[in-house]
Amino acid sequence: NGLRAATLWDSKKQRYVGMLTITDFINFLYQYYKSPMVQIYELEEHKIETWREIYLQSSFKHLISIPPTASLFDAVYSLIKYKIHRLPVIDPISGNVLHVLTHKRILKFLHIFVHRLVL
Repeated sequence: NGLRAATLWDSKKQRYVGMLTITDFINFLYQYYKSPMVQIYELEEHKIETWREIYLQSSFKHLISIPPTASLFDAVYSLIKYKIHRLPVIDPISGNVLHVLTHKRILKFLHIFVHRLVL
């Protein structure tokens, strides 16, 4: 289905707290694969919440997002400023994730619609 990242919802905080990417998942598997203390079959019992606390304890940051009313410039600026690859667009009223912007999606949009933009 092409899903490369998923937003993580914290039921205790009642908000999105981060993104889980393919790279995160690979790092997670690698971390436990090389660990003599954990058998690979034990991974079935692990929760994302527990792993996130252990794996990201030193680099934990709050989720960067933008509202749907933000400009394309705001989106690009956020991606660059925070050095992130995925930027969720979250509805401020419902709290739902409407879309996840990436550099590639923004470039594709500009390629398709550049002739409609006023320069």
